[in-house]
Amino acid sequence: MRGIAARLGVSATALYQHFEGKASILRAIRFHGLSLLNKELAPAFTLDDPVEQIRDCALRYIGFARSNPWLYALLFEGEELDFQSLSDDERVLISFSQSEVTKVFERGKEAGKLREDIDAKTAPFLMWAANHGLAMLMITGRISEQHPTFPVSNEEEFIRAFVESEVRSMVPCPS
Repeated sequence: MRGIAARLGVSATALYQHFEGKASILRAIRFHGLSLLNKELAPAFTLDDPVEQIRDCALRYIGFARSNPWLYALLFEGEELDFQSLSDDERVLISFSQSEVTKVFERGKEAGKLREDIDAKTAPFLMWAANHGLAMLMITGRISEQHPTFPVSNEEEFIRAFVESEVRSMVPCPS
C-alpha cells in the first residue's frame, strides 16, 4: 500500500480515508487500468480492414503492456472478479475489447478476409492468450535485447514479427 501511495503522491493513511481497504483500492486501480487499455485499443476498431484491425489491436495491446508494466501486471494479478457483483457499466468496461475483437473476427470471416475454419468466438481468446503471453514475457524481461539466453536484436521488430505471424495464421492461404 505504501508503494501505491507513493506513486499517487499521498500517504498510505490518506488512501484509507477514501477506500474501505486494500481490496477496494486495487479494484479501483484495475478498473481505471481497464479504461485506459480500452482507450488505447479503441482506434484499432475504427480501421476499415478487419485484418488491419486485428494487427493494430495486437500491437496496441502489447504496446500498452510495455508502456504500463506495473498497471498491466496488476490488471491480471490477484483474484478473479465476481461478475455477479459488477454493475452493468463495469461489465461493459470489462468486456469492451473482447466484444469488439469478436465483432472484428465475425466481420472478417463474413468478408472472406479470415480463414473459414476460424471460430469467431474462440479466436479472440487465443489471440489474447498469445499477446498476453508475449506482453508478460517482455515486461518481466524474459524477452529483451539484454536477456542473457534469449536476446532479441530489436524488440520492436520482434513484436512486429510475432504479430505478423499471428495474423498470417488467420488469413486464407493465397491460392
